[in-house]
Amino acid sequence: MAETRTDNAADPQLLLGQLLFGKQMTYCLSGVARLGVADHMSGMPMAVEDIAAKCGAHAPSLYRVMRMLTSMGVFKEAPGKRFALTPAGELLKSDAPGTMRYFAMMFGDEWTTRAYEHFTQCLRTGEDCVSKAYGKHVFDLLAERPEQLATFQAAMTSSSTMAGRAVANAYGFDGIERIADVGGGHGALLAAVLRRHPQMQGVLFDLPAVVSGVPKDQFTGCEGRIEIQSGSFFERVPNGCDAYMMKHIIHDWSDEHCRMILKLMREKLPKHGRVLVCEMVVTGDPGPSPAKLLDIEMLVMTVGGKERTEAEFAELFAASGLKLNRIVPTERPLCVIEAVPA
Repeated sequence: MAETRTDNAADPQLLLGQLLFGKQMTYCLSGVARLGVADHMSGMPMAVEDIAAKCGAHAPSLYRVMRMLTSMGVFKEAPGKRFALTPAGELLKSDAPGTMRYFAMMFGDEWTTRAYEHFTQCLRTGEDCVSKAYGKHVFDLLAERPEQLATFQAAMTSSSTMAGRAVANAYGFDGIERIADVGGGHGALLAAVLRRHPQMQGVLFDLPAVVSGVPKDQFTGCEGRIEIQSGSFFERVPNGCDAYMMKHIIHDWSDEHCRMILKLMREKLPKHGRVLVCEMVVTGDPGPSPAKLLDIEMLVMTVGGKERTEAEFAELFAASGLKLNRIVPTERPLCVIEAVPA
């Protein structure tokens, strides 16, 4: 039997080979997510033929994919080509808390994969890959593709559900009477904060097409304390708030666009007010990090968007009439970056 070597870090060629096969891992995850494979599984082994029959797959092909994903810790394989879910695999279920199913589907959507075909041109010119592939901004493109936009929104909602718990656990919202979640999507983050702080009023603010899809039960337990407004954060932000919160909004946009958003908030902010930017922070640690990976996605998908360092956040705030007050880490890679009037 041939010896299998697992210490790829000791062999540069094997290390690079494994990194290059990241495409295969992404497409395998995206494929099983789109088929809903995990929704038909549990912690008990199940024959691959039965799984394939339930999700409409070709059993021999599905087996090869699940065998590979087993090697990465997504599934467990039992004798007889039977598979069960691991804790990681559970996150591919549609209804799992913090589900990653919609992220996996999104990463295989044509608008994201076609964009990466232009990556070398991005490196040469700094132009984002979506504009190169489609001639328009990513959000304008998604607005024309309702099915893919729905997948994107579902991914953002699942992200906000986990982020909401982390932010509510880590950050003290004491003294805030009325908070607006600007670009708040379907309101998962705001709902988590309002449930934790029953004295607080909240405003969910996003584009009309986005807030029209807010689930009816999203703000259960927050009745009488929530207002939903629609509009563009490049034109206005809600009035009468002593705090503005944004999750993964600033990283979508160039410094110029971010200053426009932050200045609108500064104009409305009372002296004791706060701006809470919920983002990852790029540190000086040379090791791998989620922030560095997400930064490449911003490089490819957005016009000038990026993950920022503490110094870059401070500079951005200063140019908008604000000052960086503190950075509060959470149990997730996300931080709450607090700015106050300068």
